[in-house]
This record gives sequence, C-alpha cells and structure tokens, in this order.
Amino acid sequence: MAEKNPTDGRRAVPLDLPPSQVTILSGLLADWYEDVRRDLTHPEKMRNPDLAREDAEAFERLLSGLELGQILVPDEAARAAIETAANAYDEASDYTEIVANHEALHGLLAALSGEAA
Repeated sequence: MAEKNPTDGRRAVPLDLPPSQVTILSGLLADWYEDVRRDLTHPEKMRNPDLAREDAEAFERLLSGLELGQILVPDEAARAAIETAANAYDEASDYTEIVANHEALHGLLAALSGEAA
C-alpha cells in the first residue's frame, strides 16, 4: 500500500552546488555517518543515542540527496545535524583564527603592495 504522504510535507529542491563541493560534502557526510553508526554499536555508552540515530538518518538522507542532486525541505533534523557538525568542524580547525590571520596578512600584503585597503 502506498503512503499517503511519503515526503512528510516536504518539497524537493535542487542542490545547486559545484561538483567539488558535492565531493567534499559526500566525503564529510559519509565519515560522519560511519562515525555515528559505529558509536551506535554501543548505545549504552552514549549520552543521547536517540539523537545519534536521528543524526545518522539525516546524514543518510543528505548523502542520498547529494547523489540525486536534490534534497527534501524542510528537514529540521538534517539542518540541526549539519549545524552541529559545521560548528564542531570550525572549532576543530580554528576557523575564526585562520580567517583573522588571513585577513591580517593579506591586509599587510596589500599595504606593502601599495594597494588601497
């Protein structure tokens, strides 16, 4: 029997991303998905296994969406999982410091080159 609402009120939107970004995102999502699935082999050791299951499902949907070139929105679980992952990635890579250093160095380079700031 077919579901009455298989998209759960969501609509498909195209992902207009360059192939290089699709490749990057596919790798990141696959890694995160595998990490969460591995953690879920011992849910008793997790603080919130239900959230981890939700994240794994979201990563799986997003991986499928990247492959198809479209995602279903709204998807609050996927949005929240990606926000958490993006923030953790920024913290781990010291993104704020890297951007500040980049801007300072290129500002000095522009001044040394006689360019307007």
